[in-house]
Amino acid sequence: MPVFNKPKTNSQSGNILSAIVGIVLFGSIWGFFESIVAGALFLRAGTFLRAHDICICPITGAIFGIFIMALALAIYRRPAMLMGIGVVAASFKLLDIPILQGSALPPPMILRFTVNPVIFIILTSLLFSLTAALMLKRLERGWPMRVVVGALTGFLGVVGFAYIAFYATRTDPLIVNTPFELIATHGPAVVALSAISLPLGYLASTKVRQMVVSLLARKPAFSYGVSAGIVAFCWGVSALALAAF
Repeated sequence: MPVFNKPKTNSQSGNILSAIVGIVLFGSIWGFFESIVAGALFLRAGTFLRAHDICICPITGAIFGIFIMALALAIYRRPAMLMGIGVVAASFKLLDIPILQGSALPPPMILRFTVNPVIFIILTSLLFSLTAALMLKRLERGWPMRVVVGALTGFLGVVGFAYIAFYATRTDPLIVNTPFELIATHGPAVVALSAISLPLGYLASTKVRQMVVSLLARKPAFSYGVSAGIVAFCWGVSALALAAF
């Protein structure tokens, strides 16, 4: 019988389910931090950010996104998961649309607040996923390659974000006038933060990987229940927080 006609074993089905749960879980955690931290900064410190020409979405993406994706990659060793994690995280920005429509923010500002983080999240997760697929074994050898991959992902992410926001979605940050200006002012910080966040994600995985693997093996139903609770918490608190902002 051809290989593609073979039924999936329990182990294979369990691995697929574990990967799906991991995508939703880590994506929700990333989306939670994007909603809480980025939302609070944008709405409570917007004047300060604009006065200092700071666009927060690449900054928070480099800090939270790269760290969380590196943590998930080290645990599951599945680069393709990173793209799914980014999609889940980006979907949190859908909460902004109905909630912010009732705020005092003008529609163009709401659009930028919603679309720009989605661009950077999706783009960064795609870049990291592709890079990890090509260099997974090298990433696992030590921290120098992790620093390089983190820096490269951050640099390509901020460059791609700048040109997409200016010329594709027309949601360019109002603090700069050209893509090059955005790259020049935010690129160094994003590169540095990404270069730090990726190794830290791998370092954190040494503390939690064995626990996650052991829990999935011994008590899969319990681990899935805990994951569902964390996901529900992330979505619920994010919605309440944005409404309160």
